[in-house]
Amino acid sequence: MQLPLGTPDFVGRSAQLAQLDGLLDGGPRRMSAVVICVLTGPSGIGKTALALHWAHRVAPRFADGVLYLDLRGSRPDDQVVAPSDALGSLIQALDVPGDIPCDPAARAGLYRSALAGRRMLIVLDDARDADQARPLLPGVAGCMVVVTSRDRLSCLVAAEAARPVVVDELGPAEAWNLLRSRLGERRLATEREALESIVAHCAGSPRALTAAAACAAIDPRLSLTELARQLR
Repeated sequence: MQLPLGTPDFVGRSAQLAQLDGLLDGGPRRMSAVVICVLTGPSGIGKTALALHWAHRVAPRFADGVLYLDLRGSRPDDQVVAPSDALGSLIQALDVPGDIPCDPAARAGLYRSALAGRRMLIVLDDARDADQARPLLPGVAGCMVVVTSRDRLSCLVAAEAARPVVVDELGPAEAWNLLRSRLGERRLATEREALESIVAHCAGSPRALTAAAACAAIDPRLSLTELARQLR
């Protein structure tokens, strides 16, 4: 299994997790077509954390394993993974015997052939657009693909019947739970007003909340009141 380590203090996202579970348990469609899910939302909202958390949870249900690839779609152009290179990495991960062809179309055909008859979960993280992700989709039923992207990937939704799952801000209770898991109940209880200010200024962004919690954890002398003042 290629999955990176999931977030140990993952919180919330019950609605999105239920949507993903529903796609996995999708009845007849699950057996007759490739199931594709697009997790979409702005930077720092937790798309990758959600994808990894869910993938680790359901990995045992995929008898032939899990593939993971970071497509680096949100990085500068010279760092984005080209579809042909992505296909080469996935073919290597599938332990396909023989040489990997240079021609992109031949690589795509070999990749789809290697997946035929297998039951696998494929996580394509940080896709720039539909053109980057489309060549990496299996050709026959049995596999499920989860794509994360800042883009809505509307072309995949329209042409490949991908199911969009919107990842939005954490609610106040979820934000509190995240900070509680990072800082402990005792610290939150002693500076509750400051925590309320921190939660408000982080505006439900998991990236902002974890960064704030890291500042407080790294320097125990930094009071949460002072941290809230700095955020203001």
